[in-house]
Amino acid sequence: MNIFRFSHQSVVITTLLLSSALSVNNAFSQTKDLIIENKGLKPLVDYTLEVPVADLKLPMGNYIGILPDNSIVPIEICTDINNKELAVLPISKLNAGEKQTIKIQRGSSDSYPKRTYAELSHKIGGEFEGNKYVGVHSWVKPNKITLPGSFTDHSYYIKYEGPGWESDKVAFRFYLDNRNAIDVFAKKTTGIVLPAVGVDGFDNYHNMAPWGMDNMKVGKALGIGSIASWDGTKAVRVDTKDSTTCNIPADGKIRSQVKTIYYGWNANGVKCNLTSLISIDAGSRASHMELLVDKAVPNIATGIIKDKNSELIISNDKNSEWSYIATFGKQSLNNDMQGLAVFARTKQIKEITSDELNHVLVLTPLNNSVEYYFMPTWELDSEPVVTKADFMKCIDEVLNRLNNRINIVVK
Repeated sequence: MNIFRFSHQSVVITTLLLSSALSVNNAFSQTKDLIIENKGLKPLVDYTLEVPVADLKLPMGNYIGILPDNSIVPIEICTDINNKELAVLPISKLNAGEKQTIKIQRGSSDSYPKRTYAELSHKIGGEFEGNKYVGVHSWVKPNKITLPGSFTDHSYYIKYEGPGWESDKVAFRFYLDNRNAIDVFAKKTTGIVLPAVGVDGFDNYHNMAPWGMDNMKVGKALGIGSIASWDGTKAVRVDTKDSTTCNIPADGKIRSQVKTIYYGWNANGVKCNLTSLISIDAGSRASHMELLVDKAVPNIATGIIKDKNSELIISNDKNSEWSYIATFGKQSLNNDMQGLAVFARTKQIKEITSDELNHVLVLTPLNNSVEYYFMPTWELDSEPVVTKADFMKCIDEVLNRLNNRINIVVK
C-alpha cells in the first residue's frame, strides 16, 4: 500500500493513503518541483503554500522543501473542513509577477523553528464539586475532550478555559463552555508562549507579563470571530447544544489547528451538528475559521465586540472576492491601541449589521459551509501596530493574500 507521510518534531503526525493499488516500491519519483507564480500586483510575504497531497504522488517518506536560496523548510500534512488532504510549506516572499521553483525531496527540517502551536489541557488529581473542579491537581495535555452541553464557565478545569492556538505573531483561545467566544492573547515576542500561560493562577494572564497578556474583554459579546447565528435582532453564540468534542488535529511548525464538533446545536430553532476548524499559519496574525453544518442554517453570523473607544471600518466591495469589518482604537484591556478585523467571502455576506454588543456579519452558507478569517493587532506587538495607517496596511496584506492565490504547477 502506498503511504505518504510527513513528520517532524512537535507535530501531530498524519498518515495519508494515496492509492491502495500502488506499492511503496512503485515508479513514482522521489522528488517533485513546484513552480509557483505570484500573478498579483503586490508581493506576498510569509505566505503558506497549500498543495493537494493527491497532486504530489510521492511514496512514503519524510519530505522537505528547498527554496531558491537553498534554505530548507518543513512540509506538513493537514486537512480542511471537508477532510481534503493538503501539504503546506512556508514561502518567505514572492514578489509581484515572480516565479520560483521549489524542490521537494526526502529530508529533515529539525532545525527549522516552531512557529505555530495548539493545545487543549486540563487538570487531573482533583474532583468536581458541582460545576467547580477543586483539590490538589496537576496538568495533562490530551489535546482532546468531550463535554456535556451543560458544561459552564468558570469551572476551573480547563487551562485558560478552552483550547489555545498561536503563531509567531499572536495567540488566541476560545471558551469551551456555554460562552463559546474567542479571546485574544496579545504577544510581545515571536516565541511560543501558550505552554506557560494559565498554569500559575486562574487568570494571571490578564496582567502584563514579559510575553504579553490577555488584552481583550469579551463578556457576553462575540469577542473576535466567534461563531453565532443571527435571530433578526441579535447575534446568538453557540450556547445551547447537547455536547461538544474538541481536539487538536495539527500542532505543527507551519500550521496548527483546533477542531470542534457541537452536537445538537440549537441555531434559531434548527437543531444541527456544527463542525468548526480553526487554522493558524506561521507569520500570520489571522486565524482561518471553517464551518460546516449538517442542516441548512441560513443566518450564520460572526463579528467583533463593540467598543466606544474604537472606530468602525467597513469594506464590502463587490469587485473583491473578500470583504471585511474592522475596528481600531484604544480598546485593549491595557488601554492601548488595538485593531480587530474579520474577513469574509463577499458573496457569502448577506448583511452587515449590529446589535447592542457587536458589529455583525451575517453570512449565507454555500453547501452548508462558511469560512472567514479574524485578525487582531496591538501596539505592543513584536511588530507594533500603533496607528490606523499601520492597521490598514495589515488589512491590505491579508486581503492581498486572500484575493491573489499563488499559481502552482507540480512537475
